Amino acid sequence: MGDYRDKLIAAMAVFLVVDTLVIASRVYVRTKMLARGFGLDDVVLILTYIGFVLSCAMGFMSMRYGYAAADQQPYYNKAKSTQFLFANQLGLYISAGLVKIAVALVLYRIASTKHLRWTLIGSMVVVTIWTVIMTLYASWPCAQSGSSNWAGSKACTQVAYFRTISNIFIDYFYALLPVFMLRKVHMNLRIKFASSATIAKLVIIVKLSTAKGAAADALHHDLLLWADIELGMAIFAAAAAALRPLLAKVVPAVWGRSLPRSNDHGTSDPGPYRALGAGNEMRPMSAMPGSGKGVAGTDANVRVSVV
Repeated sequence: MGDYRDKLIAAMAVFLVVDTLVIASRVYVRTKMLARGFGLDDVVLILTYIGFVLSCAMGFMSMRYGYAAADQQPYYNKAKSTQFLFANQLGLYISAGLVKIAVALVLYRIASTKHLRWTLIGSMVVVTIWTVIMTLYASWPCAQSGSSNWAGSKACTQVAYFRTISNIFIDYFYALLPVFMLRKVHMNLRIKFASSATIAKLVIIVKLSTAKGAAADALHHDLLLWADIELGMAIFAAAAAALRPLLAKVVPAVWGRSLPRSNDHGTSDPGPYRALGAGNEMRPMSAMPGSGKGVAGTDANVRVSVV
């Protein structure tokens, strides 16, 4: 099992470093480089990051007391290990819902019609209810011996299937919605997916329903590993979507070619947020100062990164 501990430690350490850098960079861009750039989506994303940091801290403490250990040490304590593991799992469940809401808020900022805004508001309500119910199931009916166990009963296994499959649909909804939102704008889209980790988790849950003993323990370790990877990737993708102005400033030869002239903050075009007004909603391109073009007349070389 030592190999599982190494994988868990490596995954958490890597994403803690990467997500810290990208979150800090996003905050810098939104507060120092963009006018009225910092918004509710940034607040929720920062809360998601804090939840991820806390869940990783609980995971490290759980391993400190012997979780997934192949050896025996006098300071190992199964009860404490299980308590910290449970806290780690709850942190992951809650943060997984928060990161989806953060992505929805990012899309809300660039939604140009009332229909799209209400669609996004409805989706955030659904995600909130989904997160609360799934977290309650994980921490109450499906908690055995102090930690979540989706294979603990037939009902819990069915709930686990529902959670994982619905999670995939939610992820792809937010990944594909920007294509519909920007279908009339001649832009190159780059959409990042974190659902591959969710699909891997579904395969593990299917195997868990029949696994016993050491095989079941190994699958639980894999499930936790992929949960860490999924959340770490989601935070990175959501935060990185706002880094284009910083990248254009640091690497102008690559990221600054298609950017128009700098705005009143001395920075390059902020990408999908350049038309945001004080209310954090996109104004028509024709309403932008000094612009005589509507959306249909947008430069075809402009590139937008949407998560």
